[in-house]
Amino acid sequence: MLSVRPAALQGSSLFAAARGPMVRLRDALNETIHLSVPDALQCMVVVDRVDCDHPVRTFHAIGDTSPLHATAAGRAVLAHLPHSEIDQFSAGVLEGYGKETITHPSELRAELRRVRHRGYAVNHNQYRPDVCAVAAPVLDADGSPLAAVAASMPDSRFDPSGTAGLGRMVADAAAEITARYLG
Repeated sequence: MLSVRPAALQGSSLFAAARGPMVRLRDALNETIHLSVPDALQCMVVVDRVDCDHPVRTFHAIGDTSPLHATAAGRAVLAHLPHSEIDQFSAGVLEGYGKETITHPSELRAELRRVRHRGYAVNHNQYRPDVCAVAAPVLDADGSPLAAVAASMPDSRFDPSGTAGLGRMVADAAAEITARYLG
């Protein structure tokens, strides 16, 4: 699994491959777009952000960390790991951040199967109250996760009935980043 800090990505081919698709996704949705990378099996680290122009929006500073199991970006990455790594991760404590956070290993494994099947993960108030996100993985040539791209918005603008369409848009952006990265 990739283990990198944000400063190491500045000027990298992943960073360069992601910027254009992130801007286009932000322009299509007018929501904040994040690129995050896993730091081993510890957390996700925000390495790039393209802000929307809404006066009320989500905000994660570059370098912010978030838990793998409680965020869309984290679950997008976890879902594409080998089963042994998923088992290793889920054997630990899955901290609850609110009533919606998945804290039981079997529930997490079931959710990761759904994420892998549909190609994107959804966070509806599972980490921070009133914050939602949809994320998809950026993969290497072997199908291992390098990063995740996420569209993040306040709960007041999240429409559950539009999740599939939003998920396809985010997954398409992630696929474009993957293709650009693999060149």
